[in-house]
Amino acid sequence: MRRLRTLWGYLSEPHIYWRLFSLALAVILWLLAAGEGDLGGAERVFSLPLTARNLPEDQALLDPLPVVRVRLRGLSPILALVENDLQAVVDLAGAEEGRGSYSVEVPAPVGVEVVSITPQWVSIRTEQVLTAPFVVRVGLLDVYPRALAHQVRPDPASVEVTAPRSVLAQVDQIAAYISVGEAQASFAAEVPLIAIDQAGRPVQNVSIDPPQVTLVVMPEATEEL
Repeated sequence: MRRLRTLWGYLSEPHIYWRLFSLALAVILWLLAAGEGDLGGAERVFSLPLTARNLPEDQALLDPLPVVRVRLRGLSPILALVENDLQAVVDLAGAEEGRGSYSVEVPAPVGVEVVSITPQWVSIRTEQVLTAPFVVRVGLLDVYPRALAHQVRPDPASVEVTAPRSVLAQVDQIAAYISVGEAQASFAAEVPLIAIDQAGRPVQNVSIDPPQVTLVVMPEATEEL
């Protein structure tokens, strides 16, 4: 009790009282400015990109995740402050290959109430990730006869390709392209690898290990020692 009396006496001193009053007034004015003059409860709608969490390593998303609309209720200043920190998430822990429905969650900051999430449930399609070996095929960008006679050896000669099941099925070859020009002596160059389908078109969303190879070029007149 004596401590409370001492504290009250300290806070009642004029110079302390007016400092606290000025601080409280400054906080109120700041809240009014942040809330555009409104300190009452308000509702706002936010559009948030959906983020997937805890996706198993052997699964991959096949479709882009949608944007969800979230209606929040709270003090206007607080809603203005938390706008950049909002997240819409879906937990994919335990997801198996195929299509499933998952609940969308929006963690509510302190002082904010989640009124609604649209859609509350989303349909997400996942597919198993597979790995397969492929032999590296070399493509010469020079088409004149002398260039076609060059010997080109890739190192390594084979690589591993990882992709979702349906994407991996599209891969026909792993190609490494090089231009030998007017080379008269052997040389080596590092070139990136490209996954292509049967029509010769690049296949996206694949991982190649290693992503590049060393091509050893030996002109036709050069003998390998």
